[in-house]
This record gives sequence, C-alpha cells and structure tokens, in this order.
Amino acid sequence: MESKYYVDFLRDLLSLDEAVRTEASDRVQDFVNLLSDTQARVVGDLIAMLASHEESRVALEALLHALSDLDGCGKLEGVNISPLGEIPESMIHAEHRVYMDEFAQRIAGASNGTAD
Repeated sequence: MESKYYVDFLRDLLSLDEAVRTEASDRVQDFVNLLSDTQARVVGDLIAMLASHEESRVALEALLHALSDLDGCGKLEGVNISPLGEIPESMIHAEHRVYMDEFAQRIAGASNGTAD
C-alpha cells in the first residue's frame, strides 16, 4: 500500500473522533490484500492495542471486525493480540462476543507465553 495513504489511515485509527476511528477500522476490509506483511503487522498490533482502550461500543466492534478481516486474509501472522485480553468484561457486548471468542485461544496463548 502506498505509504502516504497508509500513514493517513494510521492517523485516522488514532483520531479522537469516534466516527473517524470507526470509519478507518471499517476500511480495512477494502484494502487488506494491499498491505505488505509489515504494514499488516503494524496495523494489527495497533488495532489490538487500541481496542483494549476503546470506550465506544461501535468503534470497538469496528476494530475487532478489522482484526477479523486481517485474520481472514492470513495477515494476522506475527500480530500481538494479547492486549485484547485487557478489554474490560463490561465493555464486551453481544456484538463483540463472536470476535472475542474467535481470538480467545490466541489471547490465552499469548498470556501464557506461547505463540499467538
């Protein structure tokens, strides 16, 4: 992916505006196959870290869905998703559960020191 577009995308993921963060997360599915392995790892690590601190229910779902998109295209290899284990249980609602269940084994493996 072209670096200017990639950097703009990363900035949008870090936006203080919930709508911008959500829209950026939703865009992952549009260009996931354009990401180099390094770009995908950086995005995956960033999204996992951001998800653990996301306060918006909608933005959290978009972040988790973006990780699922990366995983579905084989782009989650080498990504540290252990920060997902830090999401407070009170923040995990029905729409988040399928994603958390999908990643549960990797989160547990990462916290036990095994590969995720």
